[in-house]
Amino acid sequence: MRLIIYTVAFFFFIWLGGYFWYINGLSVTRIDQPQKTDAIVVLTGGQNRLEVASTLLKNDFAEKLYVSGVDEKVTRNELLGLLALSQELSDCCVESGSEAIDTVGNAIETLNWVQQNNIESLRVVTSLEHMPRAMVEFRRFMPEVKLIEHPVGTWRPENINYFNLSQEYSKYIISLLRARASDQFYSDISES
Repeated sequence: MRLIIYTVAFFFFIWLGGYFWYINGLSVTRIDQPQKTDAIVVLTGGQNRLEVASTLLKNDFAEKLYVSGVDEKVTRNELLGLLALSQELSDCCVESGSEAIDTVGNAIETLNWVQQNNIESLRVVTSLEHMPRAMVEFRRFMPEVKLIEHPVGTWRPENINYFNLSQEYSKYIISLLRARASDQFYSDISES
């Protein structure tokens, strides 16, 4: 029984240390990569993400915008209304997908679009706390694509829900473990 308690305590303190490391990483995140990319992808689901992505497109940070994870009930006209882009920019440069229901789905959906459009560099727009997990999944599925992080929101401790943040951190750990396992799997296959 004592061994179980020590083991649980050991893993809890590892998790807690990682959680503080994760929070520290979020608190020092800066957006300082002004270079242009081939496209922008925005992951739906959070406040202000669409607005930030459309502003980036308007300001020529990329020539295309892909919106991943659009609810099937949302029409193209409704989506374009939320983006508030000119008709010309909407017609030429905005595409969307509605297959993704989670972060892995966003990565797979975006990968398919990237391959169809010969995209070599991509600016990823999602919320600050979601960005680490999103980047793990995007790098796992698109290791050859140059990815630039563009988190939405700033670190403000007084507005953070630490319970929700701990859930996001736990999902991030699962993504890291899944990425590590798939790397090991592909490494084993290539060696045999």
